[in-house]
Amino acid sequence: MGARQKMGEVNDDVEQRINEEIMVLNNMGLAEDILTLKNALDSLRRDLNIVSEPSKGILAGSVVAYCLDLEPTNPLETGSLLNPSDFLPPLQLTISFDNEVRNQAVDWLKQHGFTVTTLLGQPMLKLPNIRVSIRRVLKP
Repeated sequence: MGARQKMGEVNDDVEQRINEEIMVLNNMGLAEDILTLKNALDSLRRDLNIVSEPSKGILAGSVVAYCLDLEPTNPLETGSLLNPSDFLPPLQLTISFDNEVRNQAVDWLKQHGFTVTTLLGQPMLKLPNIRVSIRRVLKP
């Protein structure tokens, strides 16, 4: 459904790519964490009007992440597709928030039952099979 909303017509190649990624995510136990991350980011958008910057990491080449609105760029258009076998738990991701709101996002995550620890001075959202480093972006 997300693919049709984001891309319009979904051809057989795109559908095959999505199904392959979903199968890998399910087999590696990552699907639930991906959906939890999506729900957390959607809730931050809704509750605090906070939007993360495009992530850096393995999901940047994921069609599934694009369809779930976790990534702003369609990897099919940029040619930056990842190899689904690169999904190795724990998946390491980085999301960034504007410097002004990053701490609000971290506090919101903690208040809503998410496990947030610190690694080298950076907050990290810990899900069972995904580690999300939460960084700040300084805007001019």
